[in-house]
Amino acid sequence: MNMSAGGVVAGAIAGIVAVTLMLRGVFTEGLPVVALALWERALRVMPMEFFGFLIVRLKFLAKPLAFWGMLGGIVAGWALLGLVLGRAPWMRRRAAAPRAFVLSLLATVMLAFALTFVPLVALTFGPATASLSSRLEAAGIALSPVALARQVLLALAGYAGIFALTFTALAVALTTSRKNGRGEPAPAKGAPAGGADVTRREVLRRSLAIGAGLLLGSGLARWAAAVGQRTIVYAQTLFDRIRGLPAEVTSTKDFYVVSKNPPGFDPVVDGRKWSLEITGLVGKPVKFTYEEIRAMPQVGQVHTLECISNEVGGDLISNARWRGVRLRDVLARAGGVNAKAIKIAFRCADGYTESIPVADAMHADTLLVYEMNGEPLPPSHGFPVRLLVPGLFGMKNPKWITRIEAVNYDFQGYWERSGWSDEAVVKTMSKFTAPGRQALRAGEEVGLGGVAYAGDRGIRAVEVSTDDGRTWQPAQLKPPLGKYTWVLWAALWTPTGPGEYTLKVRARDGVGVVQTAQPTPTLPEGATGHHAIRLRVRT
Repeated sequence: MNMSAGGVVAGAIAGIVAVTLMLRGVFTEGLPVVALALWERALRVMPMEFFGFLIVRLKFLAKPLAFWGMLGGIVAGWALLGLVLGRAPWMRRRAAAPRAFVLSLLATVMLAFALTFVPLVALTFGPATASLSSRLEAAGIALSPVALARQVLLALAGYAGIFALTFTALAVALTTSRKNGRGEPAPAKGAPAGGADVTRREVLRRSLAIGAGLLLGSGLARWAAAVGQRTIVYAQTLFDRIRGLPAEVTSTKDFYVVSKNPPGFDPVVDGRKWSLEITGLVGKPVKFTYEEIRAMPQVGQVHTLECISNEVGGDLISNARWRGVRLRDVLARAGGVNAKAIKIAFRCADGYTESIPVADAMHADTLLVYEMNGEPLPPSHGFPVRLLVPGLFGMKNPKWITRIEAVNYDFQGYWERSGWSDEAVVKTMSKFTAPGRQALRAGEEVGLGGVAYAGDRGIRAVEVSTDDGRTWQPAQLKPPLGKYTWVLWAALWTPTGPGEYTLKVRARDGVGVVQTAQPTPTLPEGATGHHAIRLRVRT
């Protein structure tokens, strides 16, 4: 293998090793703070229109692909660095003084690593310090910003050293030529012809396998998530004839999950060490333990959550039974909110921030919940506590809350600073979930159904069109489980003849306003428009 190709391969494999160590939090208390800092910066510089496009088109694959694409780009950069080093003139003089060559190569690679990567992390790390500090605190690790920066610099030195050692070993092995007649060493006596080439290929194959295994093994372990089949609910009326309706209460394993974090990097909080701090413009700042929160008067509530990134007809909406305490009761334990406060801000274990108006915080049905479907909140849904606010998109319902602060200014949360809506009021939506992929024939009855949701406004009616919106017929509604939940709707349709049919659905909210037909994208306030499906009917 020539020196240029050998440098590329060595740089790529050394980069995979360094990235794997970052993901495993080696040198950083077991937390992947460097990789997370890079991700935070990537989210900030990525146009939200592009991120919204990825969410809509790729759904749950969007963040994994973006995150691993970011890390892949870093590895590609190090492969390019390997190419530059492999083509350096002094690489050709390695046989003259092997020991000096290896030492100089080590030093050069470490310097090149520092010059190409450390500035990137330095630019990235400053804005991400608060987020990373929150993660460390949630893990029971208290570090000042200075101590955290020092630890990151030491970790970078460690990654640089391991990158340099790996690159040097591979570069020497992969670029050594044993061809006779060119001034290089001859094959060992008795060695079979072509043996050196076989050895180099074997080194390359094994190195690539090890490097890919390290990266893929780490990634898949964090990425893999079980996808359960939705449970079907049957009522005693028309609804028992409609195959494909979702369960009125979504099982915890099927409830949609969205966060700002890359896949596998949601915080896992120790409830024994966790505390909830109430501060800012309140009568007396206090801290509550998990047990103290659970000891307050409990409130149960069925509540639907929808992501602001949910496209028309999308799956980023689910419904669950929750249990917790009223937020206003918690604030009352802190002496109440000062009249000068205009917002209640929330800070979370993953560095996420959010805020809601004081009026929403004082609503009787705004809850801090710690149970979901009769069980403690799973880590992916915000253990120990998360917020539920009637009528607002999921971004306004933060998870892993560690601090609540009453403020007298317009606090902008994590996504708001990137261009998403500050109000984030749920839009009226409706969608088909039935019929599924089944053969349809003219003259045979077809069951139509789905869900509709309008936040705290409720749903008054749902209508279905089987002629592309020219005429509309009412659907039947199943009584909702609560005033903040979706409703299931159903209708029967008998196509009169074969052909292509375009079906649409629309809802009317609880105050009588009809769902808009005007299509808009998810960014910045949530998608609107009628969900439409095309069906082929045969004779």
